[in-house]
Amino acid sequence: PPLRTRMSRTVDLAIGAAVGAVAALFVSKLLTKPEEPTVTLDARNEEGGKGWVYNSAQIYGGVVYASGQVAIQVLGPNKVAGVETDARIEADFCMENLKQVLKESGSDLSKVMRTTCLLADIKDYAEFNKIYEAYFPDKATRPARVCFAVKSLPLGAKVEVACEAYV
Repeated sequence: PPLRTRMSRTVDLAIGAAVGAVAALFVSKLLTKPEEPTVTLDARNEEGGKGWVYNSAQIYGGVVYASGQVAIQVLGPNKVAGVETDARIEADFCMENLKQVLKESGSDLSKVMRTTCLLADIKDYAEFNKIYEAYFPDKATRPARVCFAVKSLPLGAKVEVACEAYV
């Protein structure tokens, strides 16, 4: 066959081999067991989270996945004191709880990459934003965010905030 046809076949074989190698690497990553969490923080209370069905945070590969925080003070197993106030005060309390979880995880608000914010009433959006902005004042480094209204939140809360941050 002409030289051009032989070179074309060689190039096709090389491309096929490269694509195959990439596909094999991708499949091996899919089939590999995910790493175990390096740190698990029990839901914060004196009894190490007994009675709670979630952890306050998990750390995988240097990233803190913090559970949603509502405006409560944990007093012991299944004992909480809720803040029966307006959404702005609850938002402030949520952010303080989130700061504490991040601190216990070896992180802080300056390392937050993304937040998920839930509001029991979308009418509280503007007031929530005022508090949120106070905790993330630098617009250039403010984390990505998802914020939406839900039908209801646990314990009758008006606001819940979760986040992902690096350690």
